[in-house]
Amino acid sequence: MSFIKRHVAALERRWSHRPWFFHLYAAPYRSLVRRELRLAAVGPEDVVLSVGCGALPFTAVLCATFSGARVIAVDIDAEAVEKARVLVHRLGLSPQIEVLVADAAEDSLPAATVALVALQAAPKDLISRNLMRSLPARGGRVVYRLPRAGLEAQYGCFDELEDVVGLVRHRMPTFDRSVLCCASEAPKRPS
Repeated sequence: MSFIKRHVAALERRWSHRPWFFHLYAAPYRSLVRRELRLAAVGPEDVVLSVGCGALPFTAVLCATFSGARVIAVDIDAEAVEKARVLVHRLGLSPQIEVLVADAAEDSLPAATVALVALQAAPKDLISRNLMRSLPARGGRVVYRLPRAGLEAQYGCFDELEDVVGLVRHRMPTFDRSVLCCASEAPKRPS
């Protein structure tokens, strides 16, 4: 695990029991997640897999809140998953968000129509292959956050990223864009 990822994970575990910290930490992601949800045309009929949720599952929470979709958040770290479950319960979102321990690169993944993949989730190529096998061949879509130039060693990068059908830009210090990949045909974009 890289230096940045290790320290961010420790920070999230340390403060996950404080809902006020969660809201503060999630604030910069509010408009970013809205753009990603529009990019992937996520609606209440979708089941969203949030890959690499960590102890502060802000992408899962914001996705559920903004789209009305059911969300399944996964992380490889059992301690982070337990802390995320407690936080989701404290936020009153347990009926809409399920948090599971899973290795998105290797494990059989829960059924979903859309996946939102955290920047720190790795190894990226193996996760991508597993998601493309897991999502529906028709209409399944994945949003990946890609590291800024120079940070690939911290977060990993793709050897190949196929089927990119859309992109949104961000002003985050660690990543500057999210890309949309489709398992088969692109979703209908809202007008």
